[in-house]
Amino acid sequence: MLNSTTRSLASVCGGGLMLLAMTGCSVADDRYSDSRRCANYRDYSDCMSVQRHYRDREELINQEKALINAAQARENLRMLREIRRRRGEH
Repeated sequence: MLNSTTRSLASVCGGGLMLLAMTGCSVADDRYSDSRRCANYRDYSDCMSVQRHYRDREELINQEKALINAAQARENLRMLREIRRRRGEH
């Protein structure tokens, strides 16, 4: 049987994988909506470049948030282990 810490770690890793999968699925849809959004602009390539810049920036922000969440999850697991260790000493 898996102990609670292992299950927590698996849950965190599973959540990260789901986030990556959802991000990958939304990229094609984003490009299509960017193309539709820029269709009526005189300078289509500039419009697409701006849309790509915004999308790339948003992706970097999301990756940074995911890293912060992963670090927080690791810290939470560390604290949980410490609490359990202290309870075992008493």
